[in-house]
Order: sequence, then structure tokens, then C-alpha cells
Amino acid sequence: MFNEQAILQVATSEKNAGDFPKVIEGFKAIGVVKYQFLVKEGIYVFWDADGKRMEAQLNGVSKPIASEISKEKIKSAVKQAQAGLIDFEMFIELAGLAGSALWEADLERMTVTYMTSDLSKLLMEPIPPIASERQ
Repeated sequence: MFNEQAILQVATSEKNAGDFPKVIEGFKAIGVVKYQFLVKEGIYVFWDADGKRMEAQLNGVSKPIASEISKEKIKSAVKQAQAGLIDFEMFIELAGLAGSALWEADLERMTVTYMTSDLSKLLMEPIPPIASERQ
């Protein structure tokens, strides 16, 4: 089930960035264990449990990466996304403005790590549960 068509269907199911937990569950259901989103390139790189790697553009948009790193800016972008206040393209732009070159979602640990161009950790956040599962 790990193929570009299945990945595209899951990735484009997001109405706003607040739907991220649903997208993560969809990725897990098709066998994705980890993915990265590369801000400057505007592409995703997905991996399955066997180490199979797949690149895809999907709903990604290339955005510039600021040379100034800001943990506060990435925290603000994540907060806005989790609240459903921005769409994915705006989130990519805000991540780039915070100096995040990529983010990596680990679907086994249920974390997202935002990294700078030299792969230094900028911020690590838990992937929130689907809204109906929140206590």
C-alpha cells in the first residue's frame, strides 16, 4: 500500500494544518513510518518499515529558509497550525521564516522534529492526537 497514489490521497485529505493528526494516522495506515518535508525543495521524503524511500511533491510548495534561526517563530507557527488557523502552504512559509530547513515526522515515536540547515534540532513536538481522541 506504500505508493505515491496512496500517499497523495492521504496528504491531500487535510483541510487545514489542524488536520495534521488525521493525516499522520492515514500515513501510518498505509505503512509510512517516517517522513521528512524539505522546505526549500518543497518535497516530502517517505520511508516504510523496510527502509523503502519515496520522494513526492504532493501538496508541498518550495519556500525560502531564513538565515536567522528562531525557536519562538517555529513554536508560534506550530501553535497556529495546531489550532487550524493556517493552511499548509502558510505553515511551510512560517517554518522557513523561522530557519527550519526541514521537519521530520517519526510516526513510531509520534514526534515531529524541526531542524535547521545543518540538521541541528530547532524544536521537537509530540504529534497531537486526533481531536475526537483528546481528553
